[in-house]
Amino acid sequence: MTEETRTKANELAETLRARGHTEPAEQVGTAAGAVEAVESVFLRGLRDALQSALTAIEAIDPVSATMIDELRLEVDKRLTPHHS
Repeated sequence: MTEETRTKANELAETLRARGHTEPAEQVGTAAGAVEAVESVFLRGLRDALQSALTAIEAIDPVSATMIDELRLEVDKRLTPHHS
């Protein structure tokens, strides 16, 4: 979930609370948390799958090890869930 989306969800929940709609505000917060949890699991799984593929490629073509190491770093950088 992007920071902008997280901020908008929080703003919506606060607006609902301010208007006395406590239950819907809690539902928004719960839904946002669930999205972040699913996103985290998905990214972790995708990262693991790509790392396995890179390991297989490295076993087939050891000469490409340097290039694969660079790809590993990029995969980790882009697919590691970030938490604020």
